[in-house]
Amino acid sequence: MTNQSEIIEIELLSSIKNITKNTPTPFTESCMPQVNICWYKIQKSANDTDLPTINLKNNGSILSLEQAVNITVALDKDTTENIENLNVILRGLPKGSTHEQYRDLIFSLIDKIKKSGWSHFYFPEDPRISGSQAGKISSPDEVFGRYVSSHPWLDPDYQLDLKRWLQIGSFYRWYFYKDGIYLNLKAWKQNDSEAPTEKATYLITLDFQSESEFWLDGITDKKERQHWKELLPGRLNAYHKTRLELEEKARAAGIEIDESYQDPLIHALNN
Repeated sequence: MTNQSEIIEIELLSSIKNITKNTPTPFTESCMPQVNICWYKIQKSANDTDLPTINLKNNGSILSLEQAVNITVALDKDTTENIENLNVILRGLPKGSTHEQYRDLIFSLIDKIKKSGWSHFYFPEDPRISGSQAGKISSPDEVFGRYVSSHPWLDPDYQLDLKRWLQIGSFYRWYFYKDGIYLNLKAWKQNDSEAPTEKATYLITLDFQSESEFWLDGITDKKERQHWKELLPGRLNAYHKTRLELEEKARAAGIEIDESYQDPLIHALNN
């Protein structure tokens, strides 16, 4: 008989109590009472032979993530008891694996994410330049001198060639959205000391955030956090102004803009 991996089912936006009651592997809980924030975690060793699979549910669809080393849910209990901020770390490839092998592994994960209904997300301040235009962008992280999070080289709909892949620094990021949830797939690269252009180790993580968690990111002022919905339209207008300025420069330089892309609906602004 062969051992089957444990399956941990997590439904985004559901109560943390439903998850912690029913998982085959128990979550540990740690809290900071002074700020009423708790973390629920399952931690495994990357050397374990039988790591769990996470079936992540979101509005009827399921994304299966195999070989999970760490699962963490962060809860601000002043605002919610539901799963709105989830981090998953996956086991990487064996020691001595190449950049190309990791690139192919990550893009197979990207394909799985897209097949489960997730779509490419452009930050509202970033120009809508797809990976089809990657050859017209010389910098791996900037467009016309401005850093952009949704960079054309890291468009999940286009697999990057190995030459450009190696020109990117230590961090790789791809962004997706689906039904009011935002997903950031990240890979952190540490090159092999003896063969840095051939081999490396990559740490692969996925961050899932609800609308409120996503749009609250970076807001530290307490009053602004309390009124984020009222302030968001003004922020979006400023972001879009930056986007349009960069897109005008791109068009003038002969770079195509993905006019078909429209920002996803923000449910909090339409209730």
